[in-house]
Amino acid sequence: MGLIAAACLIETLSMLTLSTFPSLIPVFQDAWGLSNTEAGTISGLFFAGELISVTLLSAMMDRWDGRPIFLIGLFVGCLSGIGFLIATGFWSAGAWRFLQGFALGATYMPGLKILTDHLPPEYRSRGTSFYTATYYLAAGFSYFLALETEPLFGWQTSFLLASLGPFVGLMVAWKTIPSSPPPPQEGNTPVKVFDFSGALKNRKAIGFSLLYGLHNMELIAFSSWLVPFLAYSQTLQPSASSGSGWSLGIIAAFVSTAALPASIFFNEITHRVGRQALIVAVAVVSVTVAITFAYSPTWGYTAVVLLAFVFSMSIAADSSAITGGVLSVIDPAHKGRSMSLYSLVGFTGAFIGPVIFGMVLDGFGGEHDPLAWIAAFAAIAGLVLIGPIIVWRMIGFSEKIY
Repeated sequence: MGLIAAACLIETLSMLTLSTFPSLIPVFQDAWGLSNTEAGTISGLFFAGELISVTLLSAMMDRWDGRPIFLIGLFVGCLSGIGFLIATGFWSAGAWRFLQGFALGATYMPGLKILTDHLPPEYRSRGTSFYTATYYLAAGFSYFLALETEPLFGWQTSFLLASLGPFVGLMVAWKTIPSSPPPPQEGNTPVKVFDFSGALKNRKAIGFSLLYGLHNMELIAFSSWLVPFLAYSQTLQPSASSGSGWSLGIIAAFVSTAALPASIFFNEITHRVGRQALIVAVAVVSVTVAITFAYSPTWGYTAVVLLAFVFSMSIAADSSAITGGVLSVIDPAHKGRSMSLYSLVGFTGAFIGPVIFGMVLDGFGGEHDPLAWIAAFAAIAGLVLIGPIIVWRMIGFSEKIY
C-alpha cells in the first residue's frame, strides 16, 4: 500500500500543470486573441505530446528499466512548466504545452507499469483503480491553483506554482520509486522495442485501447471546455441569482475531484457485473447527461453546477474498468508495448477531443451562441456511442472480464 500511496502522490504532483491552460482559456483568448479552434488545439497539443512520449517510452520498458524514464519525465515536466512563462501566443504556447504533455507521458503510463510490476496479483486491480482515479484529483488541484491565483497574481505566477509540482514529485520519486527491470526473455534474442506485432494480435486488448481513446476524447473535451461553459452560463444568470457569484476555481476543482470516488466505486461494481456491461451502461448514461448539460446554461446556476458534477462522474465511471480491462487481457511478455499501443490510441483521443469541440463551437456561431454549445457536446456524445459497438464486436459478452 505504501507504493500505491507514493505513486498516487507523485502522479498528483506531476499533473499540476494539466489544467492550467484549459482553466484560463478565457484569459488567453482576451490576451492573445485566440479563436476557439486555436484554444482547443493548444489544449489538445498537451496530449499530442503525451501520445508521442508514452508510445515510445512505454514500449522501451520491455527492454530497459523504467525508473530513469520516470525520473527524467518529472524533471522535464518542471522545466516545461516554467518555459510556458515566455509564451506569447498560439505557436509558443502550443510548443510549451506539447512539451508539458511529453513530460507527463514519461510518467503516467510508465508509472502505472512500475506500480503493477511490483504489486501482488490480488492488489493490481485496486492499485490500478486508485492510480487512474488520482488523475481526477490532480486535475481538480490544477484547476483550483490556476483559477484562484491568476486573478491575484497573473497567469505567469499560476504556471510557476504549477511547475513546482513535478519538481517536488521528482524528490519523492527519487526516494520511493523502485527499479522496474523488464521481464526475462526466452533465449538470447533482445526484445524488439517497437515490434508491436504481438500486441496487435490481441483483439480484446485492441478493443480496450479503442475504448480508452473514446473515453479520453470525452474526458479532455469536457475538462478543456468546462470553465468556459460555466463562465458563459454565469453571464446568462440574473444578477444576484443563487450561485452566480461562485468561484469557478472552486467549482471546477470539486467537479473534477468528484470523479475520483466515482471511478473507484464503479471499478468495484465491475467485480460483480463484468467490465463489458458496465462500459456499455456508462456510455449510454454519459451521452444522455452530455446532451442535457449542453441545454442547461440558461437554467438556474445551481442546476448547471449539479449537472457538471453528474457529467464528471459519469465520464469517470468506466475509467478504471477500461484500464483494468486491458491489463487483465494483455500478455506479460508484451506488457510495455501493449500499454504503449493502448496509450497511443488513448491519447490520440485526448488530442482530438478538445480540437473537435472547439472547431464545432466556432462552426456553429462561437462561445456566445447556445446552439454552438449544443452542437459541440452532441458531436462528442455521438462519437462516444461507438463504444458499445466496440465492446460487442471486439471484446464480446461471452465471457465476463472482471
